[in-house]
Amino acid sequence: MSDLEQNYTTWRNKYLRSYEDGLYVYYKEPKENLKEMTCSEAHGYGMLISVSKRNQQDFDGLYRYYARFRNSKGLMQWQQKADRHGRFIPGDEGGENCATDGDVDICTALFVAAKVWGRGGPHGEIDYRQAATELAGCIYQHCINHQTHMPLIGDWADPGDDAYLLTRPSDFILSGYLIFYYEDTPRKDQWAQVIAAIVNCIVGQHSLNPQTGLIADFLKLDQNSGLYYPAQGEVLESEHDKDYNWNSCRVPWRIGHYYMLTKDERVRPILETQAHFFAGQLARGGGDGDCGIKAGYRLDGSCYVDYTDMAFVAPACFLFWLLGWNVQLDQIQREMKQMEATYFGESIAMLCLLNANVPL
Repeated sequence: MSDLEQNYTTWRNKYLRSYEDGLYVYYKEPKENLKEMTCSEAHGYGMLISVSKRNQQDFDGLYRYYARFRNSKGLMQWQQKADRHGRFIPGDEGGENCATDGDVDICTALFVAAKVWGRGGPHGEIDYRQAATELAGCIYQHCINHQTHMPLIGDWADPGDDAYLLTRPSDFILSGYLIFYYEDTPRKDQWAQVIAAIVNCIVGQHSLNPQTGLIADFLKLDQNSGLYYPAQGEVLESEHDKDYNWNSCRVPWRIGHYYMLTKDERVRPILETQAHFFAGQLARGGGDGDCGIKAGYRLDGSCYVDYTDMAFVAPACFLFWLLGWNVQLDQIQREMKQMEATYFGESIAMLCLLNANVPL
């Protein structure tokens, strides 16, 4: 995993922008000319990237933006758009609500910042640990199902709603919950329960698809058995909610990073199964940027698109690196160098690279 400095400089120049006294990560393509500017997912990526690169000035700018756009539950509003005067306001689709992954990444970055720097701001006025502990409390209160100990899809999913039965595997950010377990002492036992529940769920999903190890974009709780199963049809975003799509493409990296930190052998089998599957896909590619790993699969491993994307390829690359599959690693890295990337894929690739090179 090389090219770290060059990739970071490219990412920073392309996506980091200023607003008022803060910074945000622009997550659309300029040519689209859309009014939506950023989202909490992008902001979490930005804060993780900045603290991993030990860039405190950028990190504090991102922190100030986060503080400006917290909602009444203490969580970051998931999307901001520009109004006709250029002011940022909540996006149209429940923009004041939170999306769990963004807050988990922001909170993780704040705990890391507390260990790296202690305090921030020109006069030391930002207490990273206090901010992180406060946010961790809000996440546990509003974004975790206290019966199943599994992540909810956001602070807007209320008991009794269908949405309350859902969990999104891209929120299985085990390395983040592990940091909460060590650093958020008031809720240490609760975070242990969250980690255990997610690991058990991952093992269960592997048993459902032992040939591929692929996990659906959304899982739904069966209230009779207490187990989570792949969603049936569209439950939130699209007909592909039941497939390995634009949410779960991040799962191999997220589980892999946790395994890298813990060597928790319970998750190694699914990582190896996924790596075998992606190695088989990679072997089918035509080269010259035509990567065999495509941007969407049914859980049985059949793909439903004929194109690729860095968001799907970078997590597979991270897996090959983690497991020491150097033949596949060399091939996939050559192909990634020839791929076009947008905010989503480029940010995921940047984080995979940083996770491989920088200890949390």
